Amino acid sequence: MNNKTKYLIYRYLIPFLIFAMVWLVLEYFYPEMILGKKGFFAGISTYLFSPKIKKINFLRGQNIQIKWFILGKIVLLPMDKK
Repeated sequence: MNNKTKYLIYRYLIPFLIFAMVWLVLEYFYPEMILGKKGFFAGISTYLFSPKIKKINFLRGQNIQIKWFILGKIVLLPMDKK
């Protein structure tokens, strides 16, 4: 798997999965909760637990910095040359 694919997974798939999991947990424990409240809580938790992604320019090229709240460390992915 190349770094661009990893970037797309971190950027789009993981936040979607976090949102869906929180939504399903809220649906299971609080089925009578209003739809807007469920979306609000799922959205806030998705924002907090999703990886934060930035593009950083170095002298030798561009890297993608991924920072996880849960892991507490920073991961650098070099951009693939085209």
